[in-house]
Order: sequence, then C-alpha cells, then structure tokens
Amino acid sequence: MELVRYVGQRGCSAKEYTEALATRSRVVIDTLPKGGNVILRLKLNDTPLRVAPDPDTRDFLDFAAALYIADELELREKTPDGWTRSFDFLMPVKNPALWQRSTEALRGTLSRLAGDSFSFSWFERSGLPLIGRHRLGLPRSFDAVCLFSGGIDSLLGAYRLISEGRRVLLVGHQADPTTADVQKKLAHILRQHFPTKTALIQCRVSRSAIENPRFLLPAKVEETHRPRSFLFLAIAVAIARSANIKEVYMPENGLIALNSCLQISRLGSLSTKTAHPIFIKSFQDLLSGLGIYEGAIKNPFLYESKTDMLRQLETPLRAVVMKSVSCARPSRYKQKKVNHCGYCVPCIYRRIAMMEAEVDQPEHYAHDVFLRIGELSKHQQADFRALAQFAKRVVASTPLERQMMVLSHGPFAPEIGGTIGPGPASDYSPWTTMMQRWAEDFLGKVDSVASAEAKVVVGIRGSQITGRI
Repeated sequence: MELVRYVGQRGCSAKEYTEALATRSRVVIDTLPKGGNVILRLKLNDTPLRVAPDPDTRDFLDFAAALYIADELELREKTPDGWTRSFDFLMPVKNPALWQRSTEALRGTLSRLAGDSFSFSWFERSGLPLIGRHRLGLPRSFDAVCLFSGGIDSLLGAYRLISEGRRVLLVGHQADPTTADVQKKLAHILRQHFPTKTALIQCRVSRSAIENPRFLLPAKVEETHRPRSFLFLAIAVAIARSANIKEVYMPENGLIALNSCLQISRLGSLSTKTAHPIFIKSFQDLLSGLGIYEGAIKNPFLYESKTDMLRQLETPLRAVVMKSVSCARPSRYKQKKVNHCGYCVPCIYRRIAMMEAEVDQPEHYAHDVFLRIGELSKHQQADFRALAQFAKRVVASTPLERQMMVLSHGPFAPEIGGTIGPGPASDYSPWTTMMQRWAEDFLGKVDSVASAEAKVVVGIRGSQITGRI
C-alpha cells in the first residue's frame, strides 16, 4: 500500500509529493483541520487542548497517527503469508536528512512490532498549524507522564507514582468508546483522592466522520492493531517533550510485557509486543536518534505478573480496580451490560489476579470459563486452553527452559531492567521466577475453583501444580 502524508497543497514543493496527491493509487492521510480525513485531537480533563510540539516531534506524532490509520486499511489475510503487508510512506517532514539517517532504525522497530514491511521517502515540508486552536495549553506543573489505558496495570502504576509524591499527567488513547469513558472515570477517582497531583490528557486518533473530506480513505478492514502501542507511546512522548517532562511510564505487568509464546502459532508478531523490553529499547533508541526525546521510558512492573500486583492490593483500590477494563474488545457484549467477554487472554489474566485479591466477580463477565465452559464454542475456549497448556509447560520446565521462554521473542540483556524497569538484573531470574509463580498460581486456582468439566477441557490435574506429570 502506498501512502502520503498531506501537509497542504503548498506545504511541500517536491515534485514527488505533488504527483502523489494526484495519484489515485496513493492513500492520502490528512490530519489538517477543516477537511482532514483523520482526527488528531487532545483534551485535558475533557476540555479541548492546544499543543505546539517542536517540528520534529510533530512529524513523529503525525507519522504515528498515519501508521495507525494505515494499519486498518489492508487486510492481513489477503497477503501471500496471511500476515505480512507492505507499506510505502511518502512523508514530508521538517528535517528530511534527520529522518533519512533513522530510516533503518524506524523500519526495524516497526517490523519487530507489526510484522510488516516498510519503506519511506522523506521530503522537506513548510510550517503546520498547531494541534488544536483552543485557549487551554499544557500545564507545566507535572513531573511524570503515565500511559493510562483504563486497565488495572495503568491504574496501579498511576496510583503508585502519585502516592510517591509525583505529579502525574495521565495520557490516554481514545481507541474505543468504552475504554475512553473508563479512563475518565478512573482519572476522576484519582483526582478526588489527589486533587492537585494528577490530570488526564486524552488523544483521539480516528477516521474523520465529516461528509466531504479533501481525500477519501479506503474502508477500514483490519483490526489486529499491532502498531497501536507505537501511537500510544508517541502521544505520551509528544506530551512529555512539550511539557518538559523527563520520565514516561508505561505500566504493564511483566508477563504480558514478555508475552511469551503460548503456542507455536503465536511466534513473532503474531504475539503482540506492546511493552516488550526489546520494543521499548528499540523505541527509545529511535527517539534518541531523531533527537526527539532523551528522557526515560520505564515499566515499573517489569518483574511482576498481574497476580503479583494484586497480591497486596491496598484497601482504597479494592473497589476502584473493579471499575477498570481489561478485555481485548470491551464493547463486544454491551447488550449484556458488561465490559468483559471473560474468555480472552486479558480477561483470564484479570480474573486470576482478581481472585488473588478476593475481589473477583464472575457476573462482570459475559462468560465464565471457570464454571460454565460448556457454553463456549471451541474458538471461545481456545485462549483458556492455551493458557493452561502454557502454565503446565512452565511448571514442568527446567530453569534453562524457562529462560528460553523469556527470550522466545528475541534476546535481550537482563541489565535492561535498569534502563526500562525498576532496577537492573544480573540474570533472567526476575522473569523466570515471576513466570513460575504465575503458572503455579494459575493451575492451583483452576484446580480449586474451576468445574470438573473445565478441568477436563484444559487437561489439568492437581498433581501438575508443582510440575509432576
């Protein structure tokens, strides 16, 4: 797929740009006001926000938005291998030479994250309007940015930072109406407890709903959204850079961050690497090479599973975590007035963790895989089966085999924990022991909570909890 970033009819003098705008085969991504086909809007505590990033940061944010939209426009299953697509971006930017030097780093970062092939042409652009023409600008009294998805991990990450005395800008991406609303509700609760310590910035990146945009977009056909974390981090970095904040936090439990292959069919980009150490380090290196951001990007939960995180849940948070949303598709069962399907990987991780905190409520889920698995199709049972088989492999494995699981998406030095995590490690034991704790706990909970039918379906016996087959 060939794409071009629109910077105005006179925003780029290159012949290639002018010809691309007139070429029907080129998809034009237009985030400019009054006629754009893509919305890029920011709000601070639900009030429209004006942001004026420096030119290179603006180019980075616009590219991330273009990438997010482009990802939706080509169906993976129609490619020769059923997954890998090719994208050719024509990108007018303020400093083409800077981007040209970072092309290989950008291509590698994106290929690792999305599993697609990318090529780029960089041309010089002129000026662009601000993002938003509103009176409200970024506040300058904060010292940390925290990605805020509306899930348990980001909630606990934000709460920990604020409790430590940090002044935190929560940054949410409005990818789904349900999660966008949950972000607002959770941020409001945090502001009630810490009135001057936090504020919520939400960014909406989506197809425009206007009737006559300057350029029409093809239909949205793909929903895997592998590049979403690139956009989410780009938004956070743009806010941090513009507000002169030196630390960006991406709270994600270490088990999901590693996202070790549950099955052979989930190798490579088939398993999302939203917060994987390799991706975060690659993203940091890309930012540094572009001169956009030299601050830190950290995951405080790099060595903890979600169950670990909820094991000693503070009393003020017990009711709040139940308002969070973890489901992969939270709008799937709105007719049942629930935000969780109950059978996807995030839902199952969530339920096991909530059981540990003694706040699990099965009625909050459309389906109960632990007690009513017979109501689910084989497709709906697949993630529960995969997690059970993975847990059994973990408890039956040797320390070296668990280390191989940690590195299943590629090697990284254990010292990386000092750069992007809570502290450096001399070996992989923080990850392998976390994985073992989770697996034993998962099998133990299934053995004590699940129905006999569920145990038969996933093939779990009590003797397997300690690895005895």
